[in-house]
Amino acid sequence: MRKTLFCLTSMILVVGLLMGCSGSNSGAANTDSDKIIHVKVGQEFTISLEANPTTGYDWECTSVYEWIQPLDKTYQVDNTGLVGSSGTDSFIFEAYSQGTATLVFIYKRAWEATSVEQKTFTVEVSQ
Repeated sequence: MRKTLFCLTSMILVVGLLMGCSGSNSGAANTDSDKIIHVKVGQEFTISLEANPTTGYDWECTSVYEWIQPLDKTYQVDNTGLVGSSGTDSFIFEAYSQGTATLVFIYKRAWEATSVEQKTFTVEVSQ
């Protein structure tokens, strides 16, 4: 049962990542960890990741910077009409100072020590 749940969760994540769109400015949700996110000082930006909290897994940002502050985290369920369907976790940040930051996100269950996935985003903040 546990193996089946893990396989199903993995398939949902892969499909979600393949369907995701990417952007490199603050006007779009940034979903592609291979792209550099460019923002200006005082600008908000969003990082969105496919998630399915019904499985117990949740995304968490493990990076801490004084000049990039988290403002909000929201979850939007996909409109499939299916019970237990996946959705998107969106993390909203604001950049307060110029510099380059690496934001690391892990996907894990709160009661487990290890994550099943990790995403790293580079954020370049300019004047």
